[in-house]
Amino acid sequence: MGFACVALAFLLVAPRGTKAVEVGPEKAPAGDQLTPVGAERAGNADGTIPAWDGGLARTPAIDPEIGYLDPFADDPVLFTITAANVEQYKDRLSLGHVALLERYPDTFRMPVYRTRRSAAVPASVQEEIGQQAGLAVEDGYRIRNVGQTTVPFPRPTDGLQVIWNHIFRWRGGSVSRQYTWLLVTTQGLRYTVRIRDHEVFAQQGFMTEPQPGRLYNEYAFYIAPPELANTIFLRWEPIDPVGESTINWRFDPFSLRVQRLPFFGYDDIPPATGALRVSDQNDGFNGAPDDYEWKLLGKRERYIGYNAYRLGSKKAKYGEILKPHHVNSEFLRYELHRVWVVEATLRKGAHHRYPRRIFYFDEDTWQIVQEEVYDERGELWRFGDHQTIQFYDVMVPWYRALVHYDLRSRAYLVSYLDNEERFPWRWGWKGRPVQFVPDHMQTIAKW
Repeated sequence: MGFACVALAFLLVAPRGTKAVEVGPEKAPAGDQLTPVGAERAGNADGTIPAWDGGLARTPAIDPEIGYLDPFADDPVLFTITAANVEQYKDRLSLGHVALLERYPDTFRMPVYRTRRSAAVPASVQEEIGQQAGLAVEDGYRIRNVGQTTVPFPRPTDGLQVIWNHIFRWRGGSVSRQYTWLLVTTQGLRYTVRIRDHEVFAQQGFMTEPQPGRLYNEYAFYIAPPELANTIFLRWEPIDPVGESTINWRFDPFSLRVQRLPFFGYDDIPPATGALRVSDQNDGFNGAPDDYEWKLLGKRERYIGYNAYRLGSKKAKYGEILKPHHVNSEFLRYELHRVWVVEATLRKGAHHRYPRRIFYFDEDTWQIVQEEVYDERGELWRFGDHQTIQFYDVMVPWYRALVHYDLRSRAYLVSYLDNEERFPWRWGWKGRPVQFVPDHMQTIAKW
């Protein structure tokens, strides 16, 4: 390896000027210094990250025609990071953002706003986290004794524990929603996929009957494009995805048959994504983690997409939001937050399209907010820049959009937008086991 390669490898692991916070039981804050989900309650030393004060308060149900109003709409832009001043802010930027600024100096920029720690979960969820803290057990790549908690490791000591916190995090217990994902080509052309999705977390008690070992059940109905319309996928996701495989079925509207699918996960390519993300990148990261060695690099301060209410506004159309090469910066909001940093390196004997990845997890939600993907030469290949909001009527911090950039092809994929959808989201309902069995798929297709 030449000197330049060595220098590059060092920079990718430890960005210049960034000091990682030491982690471990002896370094972790005391329990009363943590929020109910395990974040540091206090702000940072210079006051640019405030103390957590409970997050956004719960509100009555929203009007689905209007969507979520921006509670911080009056916040001014503090400053804007551009290609011209990126050196000034590199210590708090992902290398993915640096790459976007350098590739698209005339169009991509990062408006930075006051930090609002808006994340909050219901009191009942907070209580479960506290009552079950310390009960979950790691067994190699497997996890046991999870119970109903949404944060099995509120004081993580290794990278895999942080991943488990992301996988089990609170997403409302159940949700029915309609959203789109849109593939934007280098020329700016859009390919639209529209889905109606129903997801129920059995592990968190949202099925009418217990389903031991089951994390969640999910139906996905494809509404568009025409070649996928009326196709239905059913998914059973286990709590322990290493010891028990995910099971998928597909209803084919042409043959009217239900087929159990071969195993699908890890780096398999989901349909209609243009191969811009792999299966385990849905929802930030999902499924089995046993392809990688997970290293916890500590905590850092980063500018991340947060409180992205403008991006999800019902007044904004997809054509305004999605521009060639990247999301329209006018709809983005970046804030300074503390993030857990975890490096995933392909373990010996494993096979995955991504040899090395670095994940950034928001400390207040355990959500992956950024992901850097490196190729076999150690070069930055892809970048996930995920935008979040607090769904304040239901106390759910979740994604407003997943954005996956391919830095080589200059195409990108945006998932979960619902600006032009009028299907009202429904949260917190109880699922019945009979609703999530293959025999029920043909019945659903007639609705």
